[in-house]
Amino acid sequence: MPTLVIAALLAAVSAGAVAVATGRLLHWLPVPDEEPRADFIGLDSLRFRLGVGAVGFLAGGLLLGLTEVTLWPILLPLASLGALLGVIDARTTYLPLRLHYLTFALVTVGILISAFWRAEPWSLAWAGGIGMAAAALYAVVWRLSGGQLGFGDVRLAGMLGAATAAAAPTLALWTFLLGSMVGAVWALAARVRGIKEFAYGPSMLLGVPAAVVVTHLLLR
Repeated sequence: MPTLVIAALLAAVSAGAVAVATGRLLHWLPVPDEEPRADFIGLDSLRFRLGVGAVGFLAGGLLLGLTEVTLWPILLPLASLGALLGVIDARTTYLPLRLHYLTFALVTVGILISAFWRAEPWSLAWAGGIGMAAAALYAVVWRLSGGQLGFGDVRLAGMLGAATAAAAPTLALWTFLLGSMVGAVWALAARVRGIKEFAYGPSMLLGVPAAVVVTHLLLR
């Protein structure tokens, strides 16, 4: 069976599984005391689940279809559960801590599997180093932003840095560069519409498939 067909099937299955489990996952997420607006259970609807499934399928199709099979253990949970994280953030401007930890745990397992599969133990050093550096940089921005950047974005930066650096350090650089560009456009559009608060997490997550597409085109 062609690799692209397998990638599409895996993307569809993983996205569908997360969409089906969305209701249970939303009920599993406690509402944080500091964000009473984050009514996760209230998000549950057929439209919301279809949106999560569609985003997960598109992200998974790009990430798996344009990368080596040995990187799929890292990218598959990032695409599927990452889609749910991004859609929740877009709706509530909050990244649920429990869902973040679940996603990061699966991504970490994927990093270990991928490193063993590729026989590249040094990829673990890249993942740890760039992941911590990204989190530290975003922590500084969070501190200086006066609340404009949420601390959930700091945690997300660490996860994205580790995941993409485990694949290739250049992929991590493209991820944050393109994610920042998407975020800048997003912020400008929000200001034009008079929106004071907007989620930055979705643009960071969109940086990953954008980086995969760009690096794929550059390597052709």
